[in-house]
Amino acid sequence: TTAIFSADALRRIYPEHSLVMTRDLQLNVLRFPGVNVSPLEKTPMVSNLVFVPLARSLGGLPGILVDQIQFGAFQLSFNQHQFLAFVAEASSESASYACAKVFIGIHRPEDAIRTLLIAVGGWSDHLHDEIWVYNQGSWQKDHGLWVDIQKADWKDIILKEEFKNALKKDVYGFFSSGAIYKELAIPWKRGLIFYGPPGNGKTISIKAIMKTCGEQGYAPLYVKSFQSWQGEEAAMAAVFDKARQSSPCVIILEDLDSLINDKNRSFFLNQLDGIGGIDGLLVIGTTNHFDRLDPGLSTRPSRFDRKFKFDDPDWDERILYARYWQKKLFPNKAIDYPDRLVKEVADLTNKFSFAYLKEAFVSTLVTLAGLEGDKPS
Repeated sequence: TTAIFSADALRRIYPEHSLVMTRDLQLNVLRFPGVNVSPLEKTPMVSNLVFVPLARSLGGLPGILVDQIQFGAFQLSFNQHQFLAFVAEASSESASYACAKVFIGIHRPEDAIRTLLIAVGGWSDHLHDEIWVYNQGSWQKDHGLWVDIQKADWKDIILKEEFKNALKKDVYGFFSSGAIYKELAIPWKRGLIFYGPPGNGKTISIKAIMKTCGEQGYAPLYVKSFQSWQGEEAAMAAVFDKARQSSPCVIILEDLDSLINDKNRSFFLNQLDGIGGIDGLLVIGTTNHFDRLDPGLSTRPSRFDRKFKFDDPDWDERILYARYWQKKLFPNKAIDYPDRLVKEVADLTNKFSFAYLKEAFVSTLVTLAGLEGDKPS
């Protein structure tokens, strides 16, 4: 009813204008960098101040104040057209959340308004140094995850070159083989499972894949949970719908044994088998407990075709890891790390995971840093 009264009032005030109304948060014209925005002078703007705390490490102010617009009128300029935009926020009668209402008027045909909104929607759907993350029933853009995966680099992932090259070939070779799949008349999709005890490179390898696939134009879609107010089946459908829109792309399902359970397994398998109209879909699942996976996931071909075991490092891999730290610490003149120590580290760390190896180096360095006087050799 609020929307009806508002629209009617605006039509009375601006009888020569076309009027379009939207509640879609993706169509926030005020955030679109392609428009010039200026408040209308004679219309007061009502805003709600919100305090946003800043990280203590930044120093200075404890936080900033942000204006959330409750009501405002604006002049917009886009593609040589002038628009009026009225933004109002009101609580929904049937829900506890607030919904934004945007009213846009223009002296020219309505098509110009719709052209603007298509541009705004396209920009909102595009990633800007972000990763698509599905969690709690919706897709969200995550800039923090994008920043985190930028740190991942294959040269810092200590695995045997043969294993690492096979893994990279499976991932990047899949995306470069679309023509072959088409020629053979088989669906251009593939599934990989990374498994093994925790702390041995599954997550960092996933980050490197997400980073490099994103750089090559293959959007990574990261699924945190299928838990949703709509139900898990609706959530799964939403994930594969997004994959259909984004393909070619890669879906990341970390802790696959936790995501797929007895209640949702059948629907998930049907989604995986019945993917229609998705060319170029790579699905990567990870698990610390391969034995807990349903045989329909772990053994049936055409779902997850390749399995890569990330096991505790053997002696050769522990040598590689010890040398990695030797090279990393070389510039530090206060630390003597001779070649003979590389072999000793590898000998002493049998059955260590890579995570435990890292902790051994870090804790040793912290201990050395805390010692006063001459350091032990």
